[in-house]
Parts: sequence; structure tokens; C-alpha cells
Amino acid sequence: MHRKHRRPMRKPTELLLVPMIDIFTVLVTFLLMTAVFSRITIVELDLPSSQSTTVSAPRFRLEVIVRKEGFELTNGSNLIATIPKVNGSYDLKTLGELVLSLKRDYPDADNASVLLQPDTPYDDLIQVMDVVRSVELPANSELIAALTPPAAAPSPSPAPAPAPTAAAPAAGPKLAVPKTVRVALFKDIAVGDAP
Repeated sequence: MHRKHRRPMRKPTELLLVPMIDIFTVLVTFLLMTAVFSRITIVELDLPSSQSTTVSAPRFRLEVIVRKEGFELTNGSNLIATIPKVNGSYDLKTLGELVLSLKRDYPDADNASVLLQPDTPYDDLIQVMDVVRSVELPANSELIAALTPPAAAPSPSPAPAPAPTAAAPAAGPKLAVPKTVRVALFKDIAVGDAP
């Protein structure tokens, strides 16, 4: 007689999810601890609308026109200056100096426009807006008091302390005096198409 060899019947195994949940918990915790959260800076822009209301025109409004050849600075109707490109890139330093001198001449003016051609790179727009919006001046510059209102003026740097003698050690922490101060020039910047 030939006996058939039968395999013993196996019990169905249960699926254990606890180790998998533990692994995912450790993985999520690790990813959250090592994640880099980027900071996004938002700049409010005053875009021209199709329904413009009649408002009294300001005394002076700076317009910076970004062209392929360079910058043109106008006050809306008259050409103030033309800044050509230097070595194929925009001359932001000269633009900053001209904007600073215009702000010195018109301290009450807070409005400016940046007008672009359709194919202007976004990076160039941001650099021009940064130059028009604020400038970095030396902390001891007399222009800071002239360009900032009294309420927003930076506090003056403390007078230098006398040098400590050998017998008496210097007491207290040293105050860090800033070398430069960022001053706002034109606060309200509108962006539009160049004529």
C-alpha cells in the first residue's frame, strides 16, 4: 500500500502592523527634525488698475524704466537721467546713488514706479526694487537724520568709554555699535509696463 504523504495544514498567520507603525513613527520624527523650513518674504506692490480714480498728483514721483540698454529715470514727464549697462549688467550702484540724491532733493516723496519691458527677468526687477526701496548708509552719516523722520530715526551710537586702566578691569558687556544702517527711501513702489 502506498501512503500519500500529506502536508500538515498550516494556520493562517496574522499580519503584525506594530513594528511597521514604529518604523514610520521614527521616520516621520526624523524627517520633521531635519526639515528646513524656508522663510518667504512678501512685498506689497501697488499694481495699476483699469479703474483708476482721479487723485491729486504728487509733487514728485520717481519712475525707473528698466530697458535692455539700461535704466531711465523720469519724474513722469521729464527725463532725469539715463544709466547705461556696464559690462553687460545693470549699474545698480549708480542707480542707488541717483535715487539717494533724488530722495535728498525731495524728502517728502514716498512714491516710486518701476516700469519694465515684457521680457525683463524677475531677478532684475527684485534688485531694482531693493535699490529704490532702501539704502545702506554708514552709521555716522549725516544723511540718516535728513532721510528719516524723527520717530523712526535710529538711536545714536553711545559715546566711547574711556580706556580702562591696568588697576581697574573693564566692567559690563561691550555694546556692539552697528557700522551701517539701512534707511528707507521710497516706501510705495508700483510696478508696471514700460512705455
